[in-house]
Amino acid sequence: MQNRTKKLLVVDDDPIDAQFVIRAFSDVTEDLEVTHIADGDAAARCLSGELFDYVLLDINMPGTDGMELLKRIRTDKKTAVLPVIVLTSSMNPADVHLSYAQGANAYALKPSSLGGYRRFAEGFARFWIDVAFHPYTPTPR
Repeated sequence: MQNRTKKLLVVDDDPIDAQFVIRAFSDVTEDLEVTHIADGDAAARCLSGELFDYVLLDINMPGTDGMELLKRIRTDKKTAVLPVIVLTSSMNPADVHLSYAQGANAYALKPSSLGGYRRFAEGFARFWIDVAFHPYTPTPR
């Protein structure tokens, strides 16, 4: 794993799903600090003032939904290349297509159990933390 603790912003209006995500990541890795925000407007404000390494984004939220937040993230120079992973309950192919068209880096369905969330967190950590280079992280020489 890389040296610095990474920061994940979870944007989801469902407090139970958010707790499953937080619990799963705390079970899987100590190298990730997880912050939960329940709505898109608050998440946009948070992203304008704080640097995160990843965003885990639900698209179905009241008010500013995930698609609108994703558009905002991609049009802001500060967050334009921030890895955004959509984690949602929607299996609608149009949502999948639109998420990628708006700049999502991945699209996954919300698991139905804590075990499923752990498997998701393990896969996330293996790829995004252990393997992938982050746009803001210097590459080794």
